[in-house]
Amino acid sequence: MHQVEGWKSVRDALNTIDRIALGFLTQVEWRWLKMVRYFDMHITTSHSFGTDSIPEMVKMAERLELDTICIADAIETPDQFMQIKKEIAALKSTVNILLGVEIIAKNLQDMANKVNRFRELADIIIVSGGDLDINRAACENPKVDILAHPESKRKDSGLDHVMVAAAAKNKVAIELNFRSFLYSTGRQRAYLLSGMQRNAMLCKKFDAPLIVTSAAENIWEMRAGKDLSTLAYLCGMDVENAINTVSSIPEFLARRVKEIKSLGFVMPGVKVVQ
Repeated sequence: MHQVEGWKSVRDALNTIDRIALGFLTQVEWRWLKMVRYFDMHITTSHSFGTDSIPEMVKMAERLELDTICIADAIETPDQFMQIKKEIAALKSTVNILLGVEIIAKNLQDMANKVNRFRELADIIIVSGGDLDINRAACENPKVDILAHPESKRKDSGLDHVMVAAAAKNKVAIELNFRSFLYSTGRQRAYLLSGMQRNAMLCKKFDAPLIVTSAAENIWEMRAGKDLSTLAYLCGMDVENAINTVSSIPEFLARRVKEIKSLGFVMPGVKVVQ
């Protein structure tokens, strides 16, 4: 039943986005909307607590016309990471595939150790949020790319203005987690959506990156880019900025990682020319 209720809210938002786009966007803007490159930066596979394989998830991404996805499993060792990397390298797909790691930390030291362990290997580092101290540490760590579901299992948003300001400074993206919304019910959903709305407002105020991801654990939880953007719309964003949470903002994250890993990189804006 919770999925039915969730989809009613999402479908209403999606229909609203379509109506607004048709009614208020110019022809040029409408063509832009149709040509947007969509990203899903948080997908889990059977290598951790997902149920479907990487090839199955990639095939679904092709069907959903996603431009780029990030496979981010909760793994513990570099050997596991290299195994996944080899599997992805063997695939042929029209979808760009980033390889990330989701870090589920027991405490602050555990988080720091895992971030350092995988930073040089992974394209994207995602920290699983919810704990207030973990949320704060992730926002303050420039080696982290995404803080996932900071409001998880809480009655508040899990973030305050100091944390979001730090996230803005360190370019740590705050995630709106589509899966957690769909699987929430009743009072839990009310707390969750309220927390997401507050975090979206704080990100807008401090110009911190905000993204929507499916956080899918199987192919049936994956969504097309425009469908994902409806969650940002439900959190109070206008159509253009809602679309940006699944397009230009995650694209910036991917481009930033590529720049950092390039030869000659010293710091943002500084590069050694050979």
